[in-house]
Amino acid sequence: MRSIVVHMQTTLDGRIAGADGQFWEPFPWGEPESAYLNGFFRQADTWAMSRVMYDAIVPWWETVARGDLPDDVTELGPADREFAQLLAGMRKVVFSRSRPGALSGDLVAGLRGLDGRIVLSAGPATLGPLLDADGLVDELLLAVHPVVLGEGPGLFDHATAGRALRLVESRPFDGGAVVLRYAAGTGSPR
Repeated sequence: MRSIVVHMQTTLDGRIAGADGQFWEPFPWGEPESAYLNGFFRQADTWAMSRVMYDAIVPWWETVARGDLPDDVTELGPADREFAQLLAGMRKVVFSRSRPGALSGDLVAGLRGLDGRIVLSAGPATLGPLLDADGLVDELLLAVHPVVLGEGPGLFDHATAGRALRLVESRPFDGGAVVLRYAAGTGSPR
């Protein structure tokens, strides 16, 4: 049975990037946070994401999976190395209008047609419409960082329908990040 879990990193004010489109600093994330999230990725067989996210994330982790260090780090812990191996073993689905072989057109129908346990990482232009589709997204897994940016793309910028969520778990970490798990109910909030 298909299950879709949306995983996103966000700031306290709901931004997924700065006004320039780049990740924010500082990004307090360490071994305990990575190890915790690996538990969710271990259960997944597919990682679906936009072309922009794919291009920013996957090549970096593929370098780690090959046993190399990307140019922007000097060392990685065991949880990061495990994540790289988990990612290497997953099917990747890319949303793009221009990339050959990517999922394009009606993303809702395309995702409904996939099977397995899917982790979805999507930007606000994709995430909003997918959340608007009743019954498509089963869970939100949000890593909220102790940063306020004030501007930049917001997590739910393109959502047009209200959505009731039920908190399943909250896990604070010493570095200040909190991981929140929400079951995505159907219908509008009360």
